[in-house]
Amino acid sequence: MRTTTALGRLAALALALGMLGFAAGGCDNPFKPRIGYAPVAVEPAPRPNSPQGLMKLFRWCWVNRSIAEYEDLFTEDFRFVFSDVDAVDNPPILRDEEIAIARRIFVDGNANEPRAKRIELTFVNEPLIPIADTRRGKTDPWHKLIQTRVTLRVELADEAIQIDGDLNFYVVRGDSALIPEEMRQRGFGPDPGRWYIERWEDKTGGGGTGSSVVRVLRALARAESPSAASLPAAALPVASRGGRAVSGQLAWSWGELKLLFRE
Repeated sequence: MRTTTALGRLAALALALGMLGFAAGGCDNPFKPRIGYAPVAVEPAPRPNSPQGLMKLFRWCWVNRSIAEYEDLFTEDFRFVFSDVDAVDNPPILRDEEIAIARRIFVDGNANEPRAKRIELTFVNEPLIPIADTRRGKTDPWHKLIQTRVTLRVELADEAIQIDGDLNFYVVRGDSALIPEEMRQRGFGPDPGRWYIERWEDKTGGGGTGSSVVRVLRALARAESPSAASLPAAALPVASRGGRAVSGQLAWSWGELKLLFRE
């Protein structure tokens, strides 16, 4: 009897010490642990075993800011193609740079921008319906095109970037994909049960501002730019509230977001 009572007291003491440590550690939920400063994703990653599954994994990576799974989404010959306005000054983004930019958005930030605190991404026209790839030589059923309208909200340290518009995703089945060598070394091969993103065309934004104006306005927000008098006339209405670019008033494109984190 005395042994049972002693064990009970020890268990109660251990529980009390555990709760004390939980409180002292900032009250993190032990059932939803954190890695660094980012919450661990609770929802499992979708499987890219169809064009629709690939897009669900793409969204999952952005929402959970998960760079590990994001690195495996793209073919060796991947291209991100800017919208018409942004493409004037910017050639397509290749796979390695796409991953590097995403790493800065999700994890590291850069010299001028913090990493994202929160990301929300919605495919407006779900369910997504893949159609035949319209490019020459991209034969169905190995190649598909997904056209979708999206809304994206990226929360930074003290403001949020809102993006709305259309995207084209050209996707390819694994047995016809050009798989990067470093992925081959990790066991990825010509698998017909896995899909990859081969080309991503940005058609978001549409305000005609271009990335140069976006950068000037964000420099104004940090009091590092010339006076508002040097801004293009079309940009002046959005440079308000004490010189800050008011989020949501400027027609952001996804490409402009990438350019903020390009270096």
